[in-house]
Amino acid sequence: MVKPSTPSPSHESSSSSGSDEGTEYYPHLVFLQNKARREDFCPRKLRQMHLMIDQLMAHSHLRYKGTLSMLQCNVFPGLPPDFLDSEVNLFLMPFMDSEAESENPPRAGPSSSPLFSLLPGYRGHPSFQSLVSKLRSQVMSMARPQLSHTILTEKNWFHYAARIWDGVKKSSALAEYSRLLA
Repeated sequence: MVKPSTPSPSHESSSSSGSDEGTEYYPHLVFLQNKARREDFCPRKLRQMHLMIDQLMAHSHLRYKGTLSMLQCNVFPGLPPDFLDSEVNLFLMPFMDSEAESENPPRAGPSSSPLFSLLPGYRGHPSFQSLVSKLRSQVMSMARPQLSHTILTEKNWFHYAARIWDGVKKSSALAEYSRLLA
């Protein structure tokens, strides 16, 4: 989509202050730690990672908090939602399971007990495919800000595109390029 380079006159009169105008277009940051080990999924280690990222990004205007949560998607079922003071957009992904492991997963318990030999081994985290689907659903459900303060209809888009094309046709760079081609 083409975004107008100058705001519309109706927007200039309705704008109260320019201090918060720039924050609207900052992207959402998601910190994804791939190849996470079993100990990275420990609640204490998770809290340390969140605090470290929060301290590093404290002075940033980027949106790095509140849009993605491992606690809300039930990766840690025993932890309360308020376990982390300020939850940054951090998601942990374990090593990708190979197909051989998924066909023959490690079994728990000694081979002498038939009941425990049927249980899958403890990995300390959900499966890779489960975490990928949870991450995908949270990323797809993030709120997306509008490109402009007004609703961008097809008519408005065409108006902005025509204005930009007129500016391109009148530019000296295009005239010089046409002269060089001739």
